[in-house]
Amino acid sequence: MDRSSRPQKAPDPVEPRIYVASLSDYNNGHLHGCWINATQPPERIYDEVHQMLADSPSPAAEEWAIHDHEGFDFHPLADTESIDTIYRIAMQLD
Repeated sequence: MDRSSRPQKAPDPVEPRIYVASLSDYNNGHLHGCWINATQPPERIYDEVHQMLADSPSPAAEEWAIHDHEGFDFHPLADTESIDTIYRIAMQLD
């Protein structure tokens, strides 16, 4: 069997996750954020967002936005999408 006729392996599904960034850092020209698993309970997602802000090099980091996402198929997410909505969509996809 030649290589071109072999069945292609489907790519592994990507776990739904969001990249959350500190807006004060972003507005000051710095990238500071983290990828967060969107299938964990909203309280855990909020905990990770608050930890990311606490680790920020900006002393007054308190606002955040979603700057990227993976594994949400054809569900576009706004940068201000609610964590509850993100969790609900992620659980439907998982």
